[in-house]
Amino acid sequence: MIKKILIFTKALVTIVLLLQIISGKLSNAFICLLTIFLLFIADLTQRKLKYPNTIQILIYLFIVSTEVLGEVYSLYVKISYFDLIMHALSGYIIASLAIYIVKQYQAKMDKKLLLIFTISLSMAVGALWEVAEFSIDNLCHKDMQKDTIITEITSSLFSKDGTTSITRKVESMKVNNINYIKEYGGYIDIGLHDTMQDIIMCFIGTIIYIFINKIAKLT
Repeated sequence: MIKKILIFTKALVTIVLLLQIISGKLSNAFICLLTIFLLFIADLTQRKLKYPNTIQILIYLFIVSTEVLGEVYSLYVKISYFDLIMHALSGYIIASLAIYIVKQYQAKMDKKLLLIFTISLSMAVGALWEVAEFSIDNLCHKDMQKDTIITEITSSLFSKDGTTSITRKVESMKVNNINYIKEYGGYIDIGLHDTMQDIIMCFIGTIIYIFINKIAKLT
């Protein structure tokens, strides 16, 4: 049954690929091709590591959601929290893989060390992805790290002693003769909030997996 679900998923992505080609959306067609490639890589990885089909389904869901739903059908833009859900799911998947790998290749591990390893691996992968996004944005002039509208700023620079934090609302701001308050509603943060929110959601996904699977009882 699970194998049929995986095959059906590939078939759906192939149909989307054909529709994008017919409509002349070649960039979307490339994303679909990339998705199919990643799905086959996931299959090869499962054969190598032999992790459960339940994890494979989650990996398929993540790949199709981020690429086809997120990019081709623009859910990243249409649903503001879609990206946060994907990062939480990535944390959940990484945690599940971490636990599986440890159990397979390490006969016994202290439960506290297992907990630290799981969280550390998840955070490391999440941080590496944010580095990749930052690099792509700067080298290829993309906007993977979405900007955030800031209406107030807290800084010690506003105080006379340079140490006391003071919060000030952004009431007026002009850049290149553009009124940012009128045009955008505030100051534009260039990716910091998006990056930190993504890492936090990755951490939350990891913690959810830990609680669901009762890591504290593993030895």
